Amino acid sequence: MKCKFSSVPWNTFALWREVNVCLAHTIRQNQPALAECRRQVLQIKHLFELIFPLMDRLCKMTCPDCTNVCCQRAWVWADFRDLLFLHLAGIPLPDSQLVSRSGGHCRYADPDGCRLARIQRPYICTWYLCPAQTRLLMEQPTDKHRLTAVLHRIKEQRRQMEDAFIQAMMA
Repeated sequence: MKCKFSSVPWNTFALWREVNVCLAHTIRQNQPALAECRRQVLQIKHLFELIFPLMDRLCKMTCPDCTNVCCQRAWVWADFRDLLFLHLAGIPLPDSQLVSRSGGHCRYADPDGCRLARIQRPYICTWYLCPAQTRLLMEQPTDKHRLTAVLHRIKEQRRQMEDAFIQAMMA
């Protein structure tokens, strides 16, 4: 397939479909070798479940009155680790990449928030905290410490998941 280079991976519907069909096929063909990846995915899901209530609370307190909504102006996309996580976890994939071009805005952001379930969103959408949310967390040091620690752990688990996938494919 001939395509123009883009800084956004899988930025067309055809490329998005192609990468996801290929990844799904690769996972199906290598089920036994992916046991370590699946273990990592279960740990990541558990960690997300620990912080999603806090993230929801922060958003409820800050997003409705925001005049500079990051989700509507952000330039973000799903990366390989996001896709790998969604596939291995059996979570429905978004219909397409979040943006289609450099500088584009997320197609899933609308005035009432994100149309994707939290678990479907790229990791960047979880770890990014706006200035208002950061200020709120400064007043709640226990929550701030817990959130920071869990986000760091998720980042590490995602790296380990990808490493385990690469090792399984090389075996």
